[in-house]
Amino acid sequence: MTLEQLKYLQAIVEHGSFRAAAEALFRSQSSLSISIQKLEAELGVTLFERKGYRPTLTAEGAAIYQKAKHLLHKSSELKSLANHLASGHEAELRLAISGILPIEPIIQTLNDLGNLYPETRMSLLVESLSGTMERLLDDDADIALTDTLEVASNTGLESIHLTQIQFTTVVPSASKWAKLAGTLTEQDLSTETMIVVRDTSHHSTRVSKGIVEGAPQWVVNDFSTKKQIICSGKGWGRMPYHLVEDDIEQGLLTPLHSSDFQNFYAPVYLVRKKNKPIGTVSQELWKRLQNTIT
Repeated sequence: MTLEQLKYLQAIVEHGSFRAAAEALFRSQSSLSISIQKLEAELGVTLFERKGYRPTLTAEGAAIYQKAKHLLHKSSELKSLANHLASGHEAELRLAISGILPIEPIIQTLNDLGNLYPETRMSLLVESLSGTMERLLDDDADIALTDTLEVASNTGLESIHLTQIQFTTVVPSASKWAKLAGTLTEQDLSTETMIVVRDTSHHSTRVSKGIVEGAPQWVVNDFSTKKQIICSGKGWGRMPYHLVEDDIEQGLLTPLHSSDFQNFYAPVYLVRKKNKPIGTVSQELWKRLQNTIT
């Protein structure tokens, strides 16, 4: 059984006759007939009823035809992928990003790129703190958007400083602390539960930012969960401002603005390895992300 025979089968069904299929495929009618007869002999079933004006599929032929269409579609996908790879386009592109970043513009960039290069599978890995750079250094990611890059100590990396993310400290608006937002000290909150996002690295040196030593903690995987917990009335924590802006406006969260809780900014870098081959899609993503995160 060959793909050519399956294409002949499909053409006969779609065009309604051996003659019309032969004309569409620029083959002789006799060559199609012989090819289908050989396919029937190999499969041990009759594919077409040939007594009528037009050939019609037998029950067995209809079942074979459905499988044939599936195989032909997969064959077409395989050829498309091979052409894609031969042209220098990657089979997969992996982007690791810090969880402090706005996700919507990044998803839109990946969508736009996916429309241009549909054969390239996009993988998006959302990490926290050292986890983002670990994905890149372990070759689990091709490009990283990170807030933990030590530029001077990474000579094997190419990096671009893109922007900075504003952090603010918030408490539930229903808590007793909300009314003291302008005067609270770290000592005041030292016995209150601090909600902390854990570092998602596995073997790198884990880092922490903005932790009040000695304060009780709840540790969570991401900032979304952290926000939900604080909005529910439990604890307090430092959050990317863009993630809590709406909750502050709606009166669910109150930002602290005393001298101990001033806003701070985390720098964001676009990073990739210098010695790693750069494919067409990876280069395009690298360029687009420079205009995405600003």
